[in-house]
Amino acid sequence: MKPKRTSIKKQIRRLIIFTAVSALIFTSVSGILSMYSIKEDSATSLTDQLRETVDSVVDGKASLADSRLGVYADYITTLSEVITAMYDDPGNYVAREVLPPDASKENILSMQRYFTSKNVKRDDVLEDLCLFGNLEELWIPIISEHESVVTNIYLATDELMVCCDRNANLAELDPDGESYYDYREMEWYKNAMEGDGKANFLKSYLDSYGRGLMTSCSAPFYKDGKRIGVISMDILTSDLNAGIIDVSLGEGSYAFLVDGDGDIIASPYMDRKSDKFVNIVKTRLVESEISDNILGGKRGVVRGADEKYYAYAPIESTGWELVISIPESQILQPINQMNNQIRFTIIIFIAIFIIVGMVVMILASRLSNLFTEPIIALEKDVEVISGGNLRHKAVVRANNELGDLAHCVNSMAVSLDNYINDLTRITAEKERIGAELDVATHIQSSMLPCIFPAFPDRKEFDVFASMTPAKEVGGDFYDFFMVDDSHVAFVVADVSGKGVPAALFMVIGKTLIKDHTVPGADLETVFMEVNNILCESNSENMFITAFECVLDLVTGELRFINAGHETPFIYRKGGRFEEFRVKSGFVLAGMEDMVYKGGSLMLEPGDKLFQYTDGVTEATNAENELYGMERLANILGEVGEKNPNEILPAVKADIDAFVKDAPQFDDITMLCLEYRERMV
Repeated sequence: MKPKRTSIKKQIRRLIIFTAVSALIFTSVSGILSMYSIKEDSATSLTDQLRETVDSVVDGKASLADSRLGVYADYITTLSEVITAMYDDPGNYVAREVLPPDASKENILSMQRYFTSKNVKRDDVLEDLCLFGNLEELWIPIISEHESVVTNIYLATDELMVCCDRNANLAELDPDGESYYDYREMEWYKNAMEGDGKANFLKSYLDSYGRGLMTSCSAPFYKDGKRIGVISMDILTSDLNAGIIDVSLGEGSYAFLVDGDGDIIASPYMDRKSDKFVNIVKTRLVESEISDNILGGKRGVVRGADEKYYAYAPIESTGWELVISIPESQILQPINQMNNQIRFTIIIFIAIFIIVGMVVMILASRLSNLFTEPIIALEKDVEVISGGNLRHKAVVRANNELGDLAHCVNSMAVSLDNYINDLTRITAEKERIGAELDVATHIQSSMLPCIFPAFPDRKEFDVFASMTPAKEVGGDFYDFFMVDDSHVAFVVADVSGKGVPAALFMVIGKTLIKDHTVPGADLETVFMEVNNILCESNSENMFITAFECVLDLVTGELRFINAGHETPFIYRKGGRFEEFRVKSGFVLAGMEDMVYKGGSLMLEPGDKLFQYTDGVTEATNAENELYGMERLANILGEVGEKNPNEILPAVKADIDAFVKDAPQFDDITMLCLEYRERMV
């Protein structure tokens, strides 16, 4: 009895359903049991945990502020030491006088000087001005490197101030060319002159140019051990403060900076351009413990009377205090009380899924063996066949889709064997034809004059021609040859069709035209005789469009005849190429006993003739646009004064630029003749 057929699809489906349902039941039961084991944590433990977190955050932010501001304090300290060293040994420095403010240097980083009053004369402080000019090489790199933070570096004595800034309008220039600015009672100058000698930060203030909140870091410098001036730096603290107060500890929590007077100098809710700073200590934190700790530069976490927790830590370099406010309601939310239990539940579920996964893997491993053994056997058979043994037969081991696949593999091997045999035969034939076409290509190219200059010993004329076939061999051809010592003939023609038939007909037509163009023969008779001969054996009904001309090198007379060919272009010396419309007769090989009528014109030395086939004007781009007569006339107008061997490559390059990657459908043939001088 034939065994009952069971598809692999059904077997795999049963396995997936079995394992998935088992895992779901086991996971659900475990989840329910785990939920019953959850216990509530007290608000006190959560509060303690939050205290530790907030304390860590506020310490980190305060340390960040100290490290960032410490960089600028170090700059000021170093610059103070450099200026003091300059006074100790001024002979080591080149005299570089600092000049007054210059309106032309607005927005250009440069040094500029200001005197405290008109009583100070340039000659009195010239030695200092020439010494301070050497600081520009130190100041500009510092400002440039920190241009988003440092806005100005300046030093000041009781007589003068030297700034390095992009703005030159601290004071109006006096008629004497100097600018005056008395700063001696300003906080940055007095604090540094009267302070402890270290780099200190001022209380924050709004920048007068609208750039936001600023502070100044100042330190004194010395001469002969005596404090004689102040070096200072203006620092934009808006972005710096924003980075410090950027904390995320839950909804309703935020951070703010408080200066030594208790004023808020940075807060998420504060308008940086406002001049109204709120004194947080006086208006809100009225409890003595919080106020005293903040103003006293202490650190800690306390609960305020407004049902909020406050964490605070000092920023040592500035004397500011970082404060973080967190609503108490956030701490007591039920969801926060269950965080630890949720984590425990997640761990339980992860463990369950791991166990279920291991069970599924074991079951899947054992069950998969039932299905993979015939697949592996079939795979080995396929490897043998793919290795080239197409006569090998795959063994049918199962009455299911795998069995059907084995039958298909065997059928495919037979088909491949037959296909390869056919392909080998076809390939050999194609290679033979390709070799013959290659030989034909070389033969055809050798039949066309291809060595230039074609007549190196003749100074009366120059000629250059080219033919680019659309296939391996083409139907276009050109020719030029001496009829006698004083006459030279030129031919450009196009055979209907392409490929080998057109190439063979081209050979016949080219040979007949050359053989019949003899000294004294008129071109009308030549084309009549050639036409009748071609018509006699033209079973394929092919035809030729042709243009032939003969140039008299003594007189410059150009006799021509046209059998259905393109209109040539004539270039007159000093002018440009223009289309020369000539009367066109019927094509060659089209009808017997046709009568052709030629014509003539006179060429002067320097004149040129350009002739071509329709492959030039009918070159087509990807948008099915034709190159056309207008484009041909334009490019000939650009290159008319050049030599023939320069004109043809220029036209071909213009065609290629127009066509781009579109395929070439027709042969492209061009010839250019230049009559240079009369034969003597």
